[in-house]
Amino acid sequence: MFGVNVSPFLLSATIKYHIEKYREQYPAATEMLDTCLYVDNVISGAENISQALKLSKDADTIMKNASMTLRKWNSNNQTLRRNWKEEGLEIHPRHSEDSSQIPSSKVLVIPWNVVHDYFTFDVKELMELDTSKPITKRVVLQSAGKIYNLVGFLSPYTIRLKYLLQELWLRKLA
Repeated sequence: MFGVNVSPFLLSATIKYHIEKYREQYPAATEMLDTCLYVDNVISGAENISQALKLSKDADTIMKNASMTLRKWNSNNQTLRRNWKEEGLEIHPRHSEDSSQIPSSKVLVIPWNVVHDYFTFDVKELMELDTSKPITKRVVLQSAGKIYNLVGFLSPYTIRLKYLLQELWLRKLA
């Protein structure tokens, strides 16, 4: 069944149908799964470690009841990672106890420095423009399309490219 165009929709609909059964029992976890799930990634946070642990355990229980395992739990908090490990949740990447050895992780393809808790974007190739050919609307559109901005972090910059493209069309420039 997977590999067919409708598969992501069917998966999403199945998950939404399943979590509705737990809305009263686990309100915070079902809300998180309903709003913070993107294909096979859950990206969320909590006010404190105990809340994050409860949320993750509840979400894990809900999904296990559907025979779906949530894996690759990750946090910038070493205590939470240790608690997850004690609870039997699979943490990712498998860290050593020395938090300085924790490598970068990826969140929806965006590199995340787990130790210092920041995201990075490599914009070097975006800055390179092939000047051997004339710059056209197609080149501007290709430049805008290179920017993977699912979470919206780069929107203050990508909106400028979109505005430029709109101006080119309105002025009927090639």
